[in-house]
Amino acid sequence: MPVVDYVNLMNYDMVHGNTPHTGHHTPLYSTAGQKESIHACVSYLESIGVPRHKMVIGAAFYGRSWERVESANNGLYQPGVFKNFLSHNIFDRVVSKANGFSFYYDDEAQASYAYNKEQKIFVTFDDEKSIRKKTQYALGNGLGGIMFWELSIDKKDKGYLAVISDVVKGKPAD
Repeated sequence: MPVVDYVNLMNYDMVHGNTPHTGHHTPLYSTAGQKESIHACVSYLESIGVPRHKMVIGAAFYGRSWERVESANNGLYQPGVFKNFLSHNIFDRVVSKANGFSFYYDDEAQASYAYNKEQKIFVTFDDEKSIRKKTQYALGNGLGGIMFWELSIDKKDKGYLAVISDVVKGKPAD
């Protein structure tokens, strides 16, 4: 790929508004329930000759939600109806313990999600932990970097851009 400087991998929306089931919309690793992931994309591009230093992985400064999701597996990999897009700058006001959500982290996928059992709502999203892991992955695997969608929906103070910057600078998590 001599004429291409970077390949930006939009590694989000792997489950999206047209997906009739839940899953991780931006997982770092594949699982038995979901093959699409950042690592799978990186591995594929490497297998066809794209140098790692030209790959820039993606992160999401938003989440996606589904309704009418049954509680099996805390809503993960279940049938549902897409509900909406939730930007990071309003996320905490909508998806919170006070609003009935329980929070989970899939250690295999390295991805976060939440489920409201009473309302049967499932939400998939990046959070500080998953953003930190993705940035470490980019650095540790000699990738060209990490990019995101989109800056205007990040929190103005202590947002995900700050997390990416902290990892690059070697600052530990709070």
